[in-house]
Amino acid sequence: MDCGFKSGKNVFRYRVAGIILDDGKALLATNTMTGYFYILSGAVNLGEASEEAAVRVMNEKTGGDYNVSRLLTIVETFFDYEFNDTKYDFQEVTFYYLMEPGDIKYPEQKNRLGGGRTETLHWIPLSETAGKDIRPKAGKEMMLDLPLQVETIISDERSDHSS
Repeated sequence: MDCGFKSGKNVFRYRVAGIILDDGKALLATNTMTGYFYILSGAVNLGEASEEAAVRVMNEKTGGDYNVSRLLTIVETFFDYEFNDTKYDFQEVTFYYLMEPGDIKYPEQKNRLGGGRTETLHWIPLSETAGKDIRPKAGKEMMLDLPLQVETIISDERSDHSS
């Protein structure tokens, strides 16, 4: 069971994300309902430690063998998301981990997401990320300049709020 809940159009989620870098490239994803790239992430299950969740999620999504190198940042993000013509207000707390390959793979797999969406993985050169819409914004910045110590960030990306 995912750690999160929904109340009307308000959604709270506890998640993990993995920054995966190799040879000047970052592993990012898109899906059939978004026009932007995002860092691979997934839900923490009830009773599961965030570090264990990060390993599970990254390995499920990539088919690879990744381990946690270190915790980078904890980000609390507020954002809008429209799904099936309904606008939801999200609050997510995400633990971002730098992932280390046991056996790096260049996945070409597609993952099925809920709601009929399909997720596709892409290796994007870091030098090309400036011109790309990568979300959340805090994750994009972190990917380009890995923090040396754990930080906490609050990011408000709702359309009716300024960051």
